[in-house]
Amino acid sequence: MKKYFLPAIVALSLGFVSCTDDEPEDSQIKQYEDSQPSAVKAAKGFYVANEDWFGHDNGTVNYFKVNGTGYDVVYRAYRAANEGETLGVTTEFGTTWGSYVYLLSKQGNRLVVADANTLKKKAVFTDIGGDGRAFVGVDDQVGYVSHSAGVRRFDIANLQLGDPVEGVTGQVGTMCYAEGRLFALTQKKVYVIDVATNKIEQAMTGTFNALTRSKDGIVWVATSTDFLKINPRTLEEQRMAYPEGIKIGGSWSAWNAGSLCASTQENVLYWGHGKSTWSITAIAQYNIDTQAFNSSFYTLGKNEDKQLSLYAAGIRVDPLTDRVVATVTRGYENFNWVYLIAPNGTLEKEIVVNGGQNSEADGYYWFPAVPFFEDANKPEILTNQILLASNETQTIDLTEKMIDADNTALSIIREVEFADNDLVTSSLKDNVLTVTSKGGIGSTTCKFIAISNGEKVEKTVRVDVVLKK
Repeated sequence: MKKYFLPAIVALSLGFVSCTDDEPEDSQIKQYEDSQPSAVKAAKGFYVANEDWFGHDNGTVNYFKVNGTGYDVVYRAYRAANEGETLGVTTEFGTTWGSYVYLLSKQGNRLVVADANTLKKKAVFTDIGGDGRAFVGVDDQVGYVSHSAGVRRFDIANLQLGDPVEGVTGQVGTMCYAEGRLFALTQKKVYVIDVATNKIEQAMTGTFNALTRSKDGIVWVATSTDFLKINPRTLEEQRMAYPEGIKIGGSWSAWNAGSLCASTQENVLYWGHGKSTWSITAIAQYNIDTQAFNSSFYTLGKNEDKQLSLYAAGIRVDPLTDRVVATVTRGYENFNWVYLIAPNGTLEKEIVVNGGQNSEADGYYWFPAVPFFEDANKPEILTNQILLASNETQTIDLTEKMIDADNTALSIIREVEFADNDLVTSSLKDNVLTVTSKGGIGSTTCKFIAISNGEKVEKTVRVDVVLKK
């Protein structure tokens, strides 16, 4: 629908048009409605990175491809896409960021970068400064790689390792990026790194086990005794006791990415617990908004009278379906399953994971490390026009105008760049854009930029100032 406002100035182009006394008062400016969000695209499948059977084979990644209401399993998917190529030894981490999949192993091919659509090899690094741990993206240009002796920057545009962060020592595990800062976890410190300078801004001391970021933007760090909650904008710290004393254990001696994870759809945390680090038999669910806690969100049973358990990180939350994806094993045997668990704790799907080396119908010792997911939906910019009256100030909540179906609103990087003009002033703070007319009438443009899950989109947006709306 288009509306017209009188009087105003006709914008003959998207460039700046100044106002003069002899311009006609009956000119017309069109109003352009904001776009509607596109229909959400379902993912074609998901991945599980595997340590694989140490001493028998290198690490692997299996792809679970949607087929109707079920899944077809593509075993050793990276190897299938790259003849003669393998991952490193004990692959412990995988993630999708932008155009690439990043796979980290403890030895050998410690960092493998593959095409996110085809898994074709793009780059392999055997020396990253230590044994591989994890990868986290900042934007479409920069990421960070953690290893057993520190953390270093990664140049995504050129697929090259960058400088280490000076002063970071020891084994660095999971990381997250928020509000211009990288939060990098070690057993004794949480390093807060300013990504603009690649330098340590602050280091919090304690005994730390795991880390994630919730939908409301807070960084949650599991300590040996409680939760440390960090506001990434202010670095304000709060402590919270573990609900019902259900702790999150560490995994530093034989590192894995840990079970603590968060939903992108609801303000909810999940983690695994059990008798010991090597006997995780239940999944806990904590709703941050309601403070409701369910220590038995899902409890694993037995198979042939043998107890089932989660292995390594064990769980992650599908960013689109909000289902918990759990990697389930029967001890150190060649019996493996993937469970898909609904947010209400109902088991929706049980996928048998065989893939033996002699026959895919045979079982196999996969030693699954961590599930990870495709980026099925790209960020969208819905705004088409900023229209304001002369001498008006307008605020726009960009969390409603720059969106991504498979990311949290607060994880999207949003920028707005205005063309040089004499019409308006602007400021952007906490995802709220404020635009103020200087008193004249006319037209100019601005550029909206959204970066989400490593994908960058840009859009030129009209800015029209009229006498009256």
